[in-house]
Amino acid sequence: MKRVVPVAVGLAAGMAVGFFLGVMVTRHGEPAVVIHNATDETLQRVSITTDFHKSYHIHGGYIPESEEYFIDKLQPHHTITERMLSHSPMALTVRATTADGKELPSQKVYVASQGVVFALVSSDGITLQYEPKR
Repeated sequence: MKRVVPVAVGLAAGMAVGFFLGVMVTRHGEPAVVIHNATDETLQRVSITTDFHKSYHIHGGYIPESEEYFIDKLQPHHTITERMLSHSPMALTVRATTADGKELPSQKVYVASQGVVFALVSSDGITLQYEPKR
């Protein structure tokens, strides 16, 4: 039992370091999403949806456009970084589907043209945290 606590602390620290090191691999000036699967099962699909206003309508107002990114089979306790193509401010939603087809609850976060969104996927849902570029 005495060895279980240090091992658990070491695993938790390793996961946290790996999760936040995703920022270092992002290129400058591009928004990115770092997704960590904190569950004990493979996620069948993770999707990232962006909604932004890109084009201007002739009669006034912006026409909303969106992009969608997919990651298949994200292994348990693994982290992946996805770079966004758009350099415009956007609303970003992350969704995940478990192996048994359950859709995990998600949040929407508003992102400037640069910065990193951290998505922590747990069995309870998805937590998003946005870190703007300073």
